[in-house]
Amino acid sequence: MFLNIIKWVAYILVGFLLLAFISLLLYRTYLKNSTKIETSNGISSLKKIILGGLRQWIFIRGTNQNNPVLLFLHGGPGAPLMGMSSSRKFDVKLIKHFTVVHWDQRGAGKSYNNDIPINSMTFDRLVEDCNELIDFIRDRFDTQKVFIVGHSGGSVIGIKAAYKYPEKIHAYVGVGQIINDQEAQNIKYNFIVEEAEKSGNVNMQNVIKTIGFPPYDIPEKLNKIEKYIFQFGGIIHDNAVKKIGSLQLSFLTSPEYSLSEGFATLLNKGYKFTTIAMWDEIKNINITKEIQSIKVPIYFFEGKYDMATPTVLVEHFYNNIDAEKGKKLIIFENSAHILMLEEKEKYEDLLINLVLKKTYN
Repeated sequence: MFLNIIKWVAYILVGFLLLAFISLLLYRTYLKNSTKIETSNGISSLKKIILGGLRQWIFIRGTNQNNPVLLFLHGGPGAPLMGMSSSRKFDVKLIKHFTVVHWDQRGAGKSYNNDIPINSMTFDRLVEDCNELIDFIRDRFDTQKVFIVGHSGGSVIGIKAAYKYPEKIHAYVGVGQIINDQEAQNIKYNFIVEEAEKSGNVNMQNVIKTIGFPPYDIPEKLNKIEKYIFQFGGIIHDNAVKKIGSLQLSFLTSPEYSLSEGFATLLNKGYKFTTIAMWDEIKNINITKEIQSIKVPIYFFEGKYDMATPTVLVEHFYNNIDAEKGKKLIIFENSAHILMLEEKEKYEDLLINLVLKKTYN
C-alpha cells in the first residue's frame, strides 16, 4: 500500500509539472502575440550580433523606426533586463516615441556562455562593446546619435561611453547611478546596522556584525548586505511592488529567451560569472576621479530611498560635474533603486517630455 501511495504521488507530481510546462509555453505564446508591433514602419527584432569578437544579443522594439533610438544599459554588471523588463512589459509608452534597444551585455542573460574569456570581462571592454553597438545602431537606423539610459551597473558603462564618445550621444540618463563603490559599501553597511537596531531583532544584528564592515574581498559578502537592503526597502521602497513576486521569474516567460536560457539567468549564472570575474574592478569604481566634465546633456534619475546606489553620492557628483550642455538631477520621491517600476509613469514622462524634447534635434 505504501508503494502505491508513492506511485500516485509521483503521478500527481509529474502531472503538475507537465501542466506547469504547458501553461508556461502557452503564456509565452500569448505574450508574444498580444504585444505584436502592428504599425507599418514598426520593428520588433531579436538579433544576434558580434561585439568585441563575441556573440551578443539585442532586442529592438518601436512603432516607428524613424523615431530616435534609446539604448538601455542594464545593471549588475551581469543582471540583464531584456527578458525581465523588455518593451513587451514596461516600455509600452516609450516605444511610441523611441526605438528602444535592450542589450544583454557580455556575460549576461542570452549573451552568457561558458567560453567567454575571463580576462575580457572589464569595464573598458564593456564600454567598447557599447560603442560598437552604438555604431551598429547608427548604421542600421541611419542616425548620427542615440540616447543612452544606464541603470545601476549599466550606468558605469553609460557614463563612460558618453564621456568617451560624446559625438554619438544625444543625451545620457543615469538611473541609480554608481559613483564610488567603496563609499557606497560604507553607507550600505551603516544603513542596515541602523535598520537592524531599529527592528530590535538581536539575531539579525548579530548576523550583520559577522559580515563585518567593508571593504569586502569577495562579492558574496556584498550580496548578503544587498539582501538586507532589499528587506529594509532600499532597493524597492513600495511594499505593493514587492508583493508582485520575483520579477526574475519572468525570464521563464520571456519569448526572447529559450527555457534553458531562462533557467540559467534565473539561477544567476551570468551574474555570478561576471561579478567574480570583475570583482576587483567593481569594488574600486570611482567615477568622481575619472570624470569631472562631460560634453553631452546629462540627467540623473534617483530614488529618494535608494540604498543600492546611495543617492547622496549622486547628489555630490552632480553638484561638482561640469556639464557644458546642461545637467539635471531629478529625485523620485516614492522610489528606491527600481524607479522604472515604482514610478513608471513619471520615468516615462520625463524621458519623453523632458529628455527627448529638450535634447533631440
